[in-house]
Amino acid sequence: MKRLYTRIFFLMLVIVIVGISLNTTKNENKEHNKRVSVNHEWGRLEEVILGTADYLTIPGYFRTIDFASGDRGKYGDRIMNMGGVPLERADPATYGRVKNQIDTLAAVLEERGIRVHRPEPSKLAPEEMTFMADLQRGTSFLFSRDPTIVIGHRIIEASLRLPMRAKELFAARRIIQDLLKESAAEYSAVPSVSPAFPDDAIYLDGGNIILNGSKIYVGNPGNASSEAGVEWLQNHLGSGYTVEAIRIKDFQHLDRVLSLVRPGLGLICAEAITGELPSSLADWEFITVPLEEARKLACNVLVLDEETVIIDKRFTWLGEELRKRGEAVIEIPYDAVTECGGGLRSSHHPLRRTDG
Repeated sequence: MKRLYTRIFFLMLVIVIVGISLNTTKNENKEHNKRVSVNHEWGRLEEVILGTADYLTIPGYFRTIDFASGDRGKYGDRIMNMGGVPLERADPATYGRVKNQIDTLAAVLEERGIRVHRPEPSKLAPEEMTFMADLQRGTSFLFSRDPTIVIGHRIIEASLRLPMRAKELFAARRIIQDLLKESAAEYSAVPSVSPAFPDDAIYLDGGNIILNGSKIYVGNPGNASSEAGVEWLQNHLGSGYTVEAIRIKDFQHLDRVLSLVRPGLGLICAEAITGELPSSLADWEFITVPLEEARKLACNVLVLDEETVIIDKRFTWLGEELRKRGEAVIEIPYDAVTECGGGLRSSHHPLRRTDG
């Protein structure tokens, strides 16, 4: 009888241990599913921050706005003379198109089961909404790519080179702080830029960063990053990552001239890149985007997964090239948003992608 009780005791002990183990694994998996995680430009998109047209105004002049190239050149007079005027008042028709297009993108993402967070500038304090207004008038929360940098399980608050865009950090911070109540992530910030905005300061934003696993590409020079920013990012990420600068000319962001669609396939405007690409991209196939099309943001696409891409419907030729290579292409109107200075990739920042 004693031997029987002993066997029953050990059996119950084994059941308890197995139960604890299974429960721990379940909780670990649950926690992993909540984890902020973006390692590549591809992988199934599951959660994003997406911009909003709310409070969109015409940007005022500041010396780091480049009038010489791209879409900024066309709007020099408007920037100089109407900076700070709400677009809804200055050009109601254009504002209506911008709002409709970015809200349509939100609906497309949500229909695919993607969790979408939107900035809420109406919840910002008056002091936040007027931050840096003495240096540059204007407000925009359209392009959520830039104020945030997500690499692996890290969320990094960016350092933006245009004073008016500093407000976006406050709106993004509110989303991230709420997200951290339910998700695992490391949260940090690039050192704040001096209000003097010196050329040698640490500048780094999400539009200038492209992810390829442990290889991180940063566009430089430009109006959005600096040598000091590249160095800071390498030091911050540590030896597990290699941060490589890709030299670009006449464009603000790397994602205007380079996109990675899936392993081995990308888009490139070779005319805008000086020097060689990193060796990790040497054997990739790239669809060539002409310079004038790159200036209209043809490279700036939204990758849903390795097999699906959203593009601006103006670029039918690009859709055909992607389909030839096995991609499913979703085409939506986005010309009004791009007129404001950014495309489909610029409008969103992934918080979670599932690789594989």
